[in-house]
Amino acid sequence: MSVAAGGADAGAAPRADFLKIEHICKDYQRRGAPPLRAIEDVSFEVTEREICVLLGPSGCGKSTLLRMVAGLDQPSSGQLLLADEPIRGPGRDRGMVFQSYTSFPWLTVRQNVEFGLRVNGESLAIKEGTADYFLDRVKLTAFADAYPEQLSGGMRQRVALARALATYPRLLLMDEPFGALDAETRWQMQELLLEVVSKEAMTVLLVTHDIDEALFLGDRIVFLSRHPGRVKEILKPEFKQGQRLTTKEALYDSPGFHEVSKHVIHLMREEGASH
Repeated sequence: MSVAAGGADAGAAPRADFLKIEHICKDYQRRGAPPLRAIEDVSFEVTEREICVLLGPSGCGKSTLLRMVAGLDQPSSGQLLLADEPIRGPGRDRGMVFQSYTSFPWLTVRQNVEFGLRVNGESLAIKEGTADYFLDRVKLTAFADAYPEQLSGGMRQRVALARALATYPRLLLMDEPFGALDAETRWQMQELLLEVVSKEAMTVLLVTHDIDEALFLGDRIVFLSRHPGRVKEILKPEFKQGQRLTTKEALYDSPGFHEVSKHVIHLMREEGASH
């Protein structure tokens, strides 16, 4: 079957300001102590159909920022805009994939993927086989009637990815989605993600602390400083020459990759040495 991607017209020019993060600050109140500032004056934009990666040391506010874009938390100041509309809470225009496996154990793989469609009342999408379409995309067709406990960790994370994609979100949010996987499964999932989001022309904002993952997946990398998180540098990996790489071997063979990797390692060391 052929399923057309939802959201923006696949033939239209990408919007350079699809997601705008403007002067975001986040403070946490503490009893008997001054507020703790987690994020300070963070601003950047994400282009439509781009994979933007949030990278930085532990405690820099990457996941906090992602949660605010998801509408699960609110900034103390600044504003978040998705296609010129303020983000004030969760919405169907955003899909989320977490690090932990979030499948419902009492539902089959297909039923798990259909879950968001049922919640949104999209009976036509269920009838037309949207879940099966994305199960095919993540190479799980043969396991459609299995239960999560019968799957490996990597397969369960593919279920989570298919469920997030099935509602055709305008923005896919991923919080260290492959962090709990073994090394081999991790790079296989990275390659699968690149394949799927490229075919579906989706926009992705992804959190990681892994440098190779950031350089492999990211069209744009926003490097955040250690607490409180600030934008230290925005990188566009020039060694990719404007194209997405499809394999980890291609990444490691790319002229210029190792220089950029060493530069990012230096940024990490700088942040470690400053505290």
